Amino acid sequence: MDAKDVRIFCEMAFTDWIYGSWASRRPGSSAISKKLGLDEKTVRLRVKKMEESGFIKYYQVIPNLALFGMKFQGLCRFEAMNIPTKFGVLGFIHELPGIVEAFDYLGPAVALSIAGKSEEDVQATAKQVAARFELTMTSLGNHTLREPRRQLDSLDWSIIVRMRYGARVSTKEIAQALSVTPRVVEYRTRKLMDEDVFQIRPVLNTQRQEGLVFYELGVSMDLSKQISVKRRIEEKYGNRMWSMRVAPNGTLLAEMFGFSLADPEEVLVELLSTEGVKWCSMSVLKEIIEPKRPNWIDRLIQEKIA
Repeated sequence: MDAKDVRIFCEMAFTDWIYGSWASRRPGSSAISKKLGLDEKTVRLRVKKMEESGFIKYYQVIPNLALFGMKFQGLCRFEAMNIPTKFGVLGFIHELPGIVEAFDYLGPAVALSIAGKSEEDVQATAKQVAARFELTMTSLGNHTLREPRRQLDSLDWSIIVRMRYGARVSTKEIAQALSVTPRVVEYRTRKLMDEDVFQIRPVLNTQRQEGLVFYELGVSMDLSKQISVKRRIEEKYGNRMWSMRVAPNGTLLAEMFGFSLADPEEVLVELLSTEGVKWCSMSVLKEIIEPKRPNWIDRLIQEKIA
């Protein structure tokens, strides 16, 4: 794999896609090609190569959590006293409603994506985790979940169940399982994809990373130099970065990738010599973990069907 392959994958897996930007349960190659300046056919071929090589394990359907009354989703980082404590946190999240997924970093750090009916609910869940394991907690920000444009019936939810952990299952298989015609399934699926009901994302096979390293840099800056520092990072590392945002505490968070464990440290050292940068931190992503199946989202879907 090269940097273009990884950028394509990051756009598919890690960024917030506009609902409805997928076609035939695959990422919209047109949108990716425009953003990355690549030919549409090139994007399709590279995605197919990632699928065939097993780098993409499968495609997962993520229902719009607003369908369950969740209005907000937030990200919080936690620092444990030691690695065994972090493993305790990762085990605990499987039992805790509201945890969408965990980002397990090398060392004692972990970040949790948390959904709730209000921002207070998100913070309450985060504080519950922090208090139970005596963790240091940092909020990385919340965002409002978009309301879907229609309500679903039991057939819609049943289709989502069939696609949940294998979004590219054939229309014929879904139709046979649900005793409806393929035409009905195709129509319903298209409507669900077009009306803010769910997203589809590829799931990385960590056994096939082959030296690929995902990491996050935290950059503290002088306020007067913030714009110039951001521009400098974009110009120098833009081809290895898929996201950059500012956390509530003012820290700039850059999500990046490299092809060796030396890359994150080298970039960090380079950034420290940039005018306006006070300090940098580095977190190397080990794995993205979702709650065990069936999880709280799966149970809510079954309740909707019932």
